[in-house]
Formats: sequence, C-alpha cells, structure tokens
Amino acid sequence: MPLTTARIAHRAGTLRSVAAGLTVVAAGITLAACGTADASGVKTAGAADSVAAAVPTAHEDGTRQAARGTVADGGADAGAQGGLRADGGTGEEPGACDLDTMSVSVTSVPQPANHLLMEITNQSGASCRLTGFPVVRFGDARSAVPADGDTRPQTAVTLAPGESGYAGLTTSAANVPAGGGRTTAGMTVALPDGQSRHTVDLPGDAVEVGDGAEVGYWQSDASDALLW
Repeated sequence: MPLTTARIAHRAGTLRSVAAGLTVVAAGITLAACGTADASGVKTAGAADSVAAAVPTAHEDGTRQAARGTVADGGADAGAQGGLRADGGTGEEPGACDLDTMSVSVTSVPQPANHLLMEITNQSGASCRLTGFPVVRFGDARSAVPADGDTRPQTAVTLAPGESGYAGLTTSAANVPAGGGRTTAGMTVALPDGQSRHTVDLPGDAVEVGDGAEVGYWQSDASDALLW
C-alpha cells in the first residue's frame, strides 16, 4: 500500500528515537569499560576512586595512629625497663668506714716472722667500705709506715655490721738483725682521708720496730693479710 507523507515522517521519527537510545546504551557500556582490573581480576574504579583510596578513612587513620602509638609506647616501656635494670644492677655503694664507729686491735702471729695482724670491726648499724690501707705510725714517729703495693686487693673491702677487715704489719725487714731497731709499746691508726686517729696497744710489753717496716692493704680475710 503506498505510504503517505505523514506515515513516512512518523517512521523516520521512530527510527531516530531508537538510534538515540542505542547511543545512550553504548555510552554507558563504554564508561563501564573505563575501569581497570587489578591482579586479582576485580575491576576497580577510575581516577576518582584512586584519589579516594589515597585518603584514609577515619577507621583506617585511627588504626594507623594506634599502631604508631603502640610502637612509641613499646619504645618508652623498653627504655623504662632498661632504666629499672640499670638501677637494680648498680645499686648505691656503701660509704667509707668511719673510724669513730670501728674497733681496732693488733695481735702477734707465730708466722710469718716479724708480722703483726691488725683487725678492724664495724660497730655501726650500716655497711661501709674499707679503701686503701691503714695509716700507721709506731710510737711517736712522725712518718707513717709505707704501704706494700703488692698487697693491693682487686676490690675494696665491704664490711656489714659486725664484720671485720684485716691488714698485715711487718715490724722490720726479714734481713734486719734483732736488736737493731727501737722498742715501742703502741701505735696510732687512721683511715685514708679520715680525721680521726686511734691509739692502739701493741701485743706484749713492747715491740721492736726496725728498718723495712711496712703495712698491707685492707683484706677481707686474715690469711690474705698475712701472705706477703
């Protein structure tokens, strides 16, 4: 049947509408295809989603802050623990012994020859340290007896309350003949850097002191004080 002009125009309009619809669908497919796929095959969004991923969400940011806080706290705790270990390891050393809180005595020994043994006892209620050697003067001598450096111990002697330290004394060198020295009945004792000085009686009626007299360093054991 011959088409009229009106029908031809109607069909042309319908075709244009269908073509426009197809164009819109094609555009939507094209936009969907613009996304990229990651290594797992899951399609990701384009540039907008990439920018959003670069900015952490509130939950993610809080997690990261908590992680950083944990590391920082761990470091601080480790430092504090190290400080506690240091404090526990070093501890405060006792102070130097004060002669005013000590008792001192001198006794004779059968061996070695020409030796005396000095004993000092801590009478205080606290521990203290004996350093160096006693400052000894026989009788009214102006000079102190020299120390024997070979008797120096590895560490200072620490005395708890009631404990004793010892120092050996030689009244003369081994090769000095008897009767060549002077006789004295007492001696004075002081501690290094101490202001106090005690007078101590010597054993027997008197002791002969000759050349080569020496004093040893403080020891924690009496036998060590005599082995020189």
